[in-house]
Amino acid sequence: MVWSVKIKFLVLTDQTILNMSLPEIKAYKLLFALVLIITSFNGYAQKLPVKQEGSLRAPASVKIDGKTSEWNFKAYNIATDVFYTIAHDAENIYLVIKAADESSMRKIISNGITFKVSSSAKKNDTTAATITFPLFNYKNKPAITFTIKSKPVDSIDYFIAANNKQLTANGKFLRTRGFTNVDTLLSVYNTAGITIASAFDKDGNYNYELAISRKLISPFVNANNGIFYTVIVNGIKLDDMPGVTVTRSDNGTITAIDVRKSDFRPGLSEGISVPTDFSGEYVFTK
Repeated sequence: MVWSVKIKFLVLTDQTILNMSLPEIKAYKLLFALVLIITSFNGYAQKLPVKQEGSLRAPASVKIDGKTSEWNFKAYNIATDVFYTIAHDAENIYLVIKAADESSMRKIISNGITFKVSSSAKKNDTTAATITFPLFNYKNKPAITFTIKSKPVDSIDYFIAANNKQLTANGKFLRTRGFTNVDTLLSVYNTAGITIASAFDKDGNYNYELAISRKLISPFVNANNGIFYTVIVNGIKLDDMPGVTVTRSDNGTITAIDVRKSDFRPGLSEGISVPTDFSGEYVFTK
């Protein structure tokens, strides 16, 4: 996660505050709140390992609804720019992710997160199983506001609600590969043993929750009573690149590409179009 903030510090006396207009006071309050949030995230991320260490029992109150208040994130992965936790209970294995950076959120909404499980540490294991979510294309692309944190404080709730409405209305499917007797395209309301949800929280961060039945992943459990996993934040699609407008025919063929440099989003990661990932082994404990 990369935050860049330039602040002109002023010594505010009682007289200075009295001379400030109401909009100026509100602006300073918002700036102060933003600095606290950024400082808190930076400090939190720096204290966490880049990869989760050890196993974790899931909270008893876990609910897959895109809200992560019951979770404590155990790692902050620099390569993918996300916080994450993997946990389990007697029924499921869980993957929980929080993205707070605009580049990461754009990549996830554009092309999804892929969670891969395998009994082997080989990165190109052809027997691995994968789940990709969220799943949008140019026909059901949600209209997401990624700059919530820069909006006036009294309008943030509106943008968060609008974003979540778009996710619910358009994000109804997930894609799988490699699971026995499981369709490759599933509804989020499936009965295959995969529960998944995502939502923006009150601070404008994107949250992702996934639960997979342990029965479903039992073929991938290795001799250590664990699985090897890879989390991939897929690169942004051309259609979703800021400053690029793609025109397609009814069958999806690209007919025109319009690039407007004036519409580029400054500060986005240079690697926004490139998939990033991390891997590890997760061992189930009793």
